[in-house]
Amino acid sequence: MIETLAFILTGLGLATSIVYYANVLRNANTTRRTQMYMQLFLTVSSEEFMKRSIELLRWEFKDYDDFYEKYFDDPSLSAKWVSQTWWLDGLGFLMSEGLLDPEMVYNFGGGGYAQINHWLKWEPIIHEMRIRRENPEFLKWFEYLITQMKTLRTEKGLTATPPPNR
Repeated sequence: MIETLAFILTGLGLATSIVYYANVLRNANTTRRTQMYMQLFLTVSSEEFMKRSIELLRWEFKDYDDFYEKYFDDPSLSAKWVSQTWWLDGLGFLMSEGLLDPEMVYNFGGGGYAQINHWLKWEPIIHEMRIRRENPEFLKWFEYLITQMKTLRTEKGLTATPPPNR
């Protein structure tokens, strides 16, 4: 009888430990996701990020060569473009690895609006860079990000591509 009681108590102790550990892991995961969300939110909502995003969307060019001459030959301007597109590429990569919830990213850009507008602006440039640099995977995670944003928009009954920015 004592052996049976000891066995039951050991089992209950083990079960309690497992439940406790599962709760600790769940809470740690929630904390990690909250921290990641806030870090990304602070980046996206920063004045510097917004100014850069708006400035890039206002750049005007006829084609790749015109873009390259006007903006990419200037290190400070090309740094702005690379910073923005690589940031979006990084978001896509984190989403592809399951480290970022697509819904969270969708909400950062007003229903995918900001991300898709950047893609629409830069898609011809990115495709031409892929050809000229013989690098078909250049900014592929940015493109993946846009595919996910369009999918979410469609699932919510919206057009995949939002109306033009006005």
